[in-house]
Amino acid sequence: MTGTRRVIGLILLLASASLPAEVLRLAGNVWPPHTDRSLPGEGLSVELIRTALGRGGYQVEYIEVPWERALLGLRNGSYDMINGWPTVKRVDYTLSSRPFLSNRMRWVQRRESNFRYDGLDSLVGHPIALSRGYMYSDELNEDTRLQKGYAANFVQAAKMVIAGRVDLTLEDERTALFHLERELGHERDALRFVPGEFRRVELSLVVRSDHPRLSDVIATFNREIAAMVEDGSYAMIFVRHGMPVPAALP
Repeated sequence: MTGTRRVIGLILLLASASLPAEVLRLAGNVWPPHTDRSLPGEGLSVELIRTALGRGGYQVEYIEVPWERALLGLRNGSYDMINGWPTVKRVDYTLSSRPFLSNRMRWVQRRESNFRYDGLDSLVGHPIALSRGYMYSDELNEDTRLQKGYAANFVQAAKMVIAGRVDLTLEDERTALFHLERELGHERDALRFVPGEFRRVELSLVVRSDHPRLSDVIATFNREIAAMVEDGSYAMIFVRHGMPVPAALP
């Protein structure tokens, strides 16, 4: 009887090993260096997520769509995951992993300006450009006192600042530096960061709450990201993308 059970167990093990890995659909917009199909590994965040979940037996397919479509697809089940910051607007249909990356949000102004950020009150009277659909913070998005204009992306918003149409724009520091070294390379001397930061936000893997393997996806990701930090593979992904390695997980 024992021998029969061992044979059956071996057959089940071999059968499970031959099954294709489950494919998880990760949706995101063009947000370099984090998510961008034109970059190595399709971006820093995509490579971190794909590597961690791949170690746990999942495949990750990255689908690049406008941010609003990514959120709609997450809600209706067209996509399984995004990488995003915490917001009360998604708590009813998603569950988030532990943070795997920290983003420093910073204001950008014209070189000759001397604006100092000191809370939302300090923005009153200063026209600002924000990227459409971007969830900077619930408080900023909902503050009706502010003069907010909208652009398609940071590059367009930065050009509005350079042209004097607005005083400020806001972006993740890594993303701003990425564009200042590329599309805005000829104009980067016209801009500078406002001292300090708007806020520091923690990026998580966000999974739709009705996914049949929700708990396992989150647990696998949390476990494998922590293991990647320990074995150095987390740091190596940052090195491959030419970015400073964080000292630890957020």
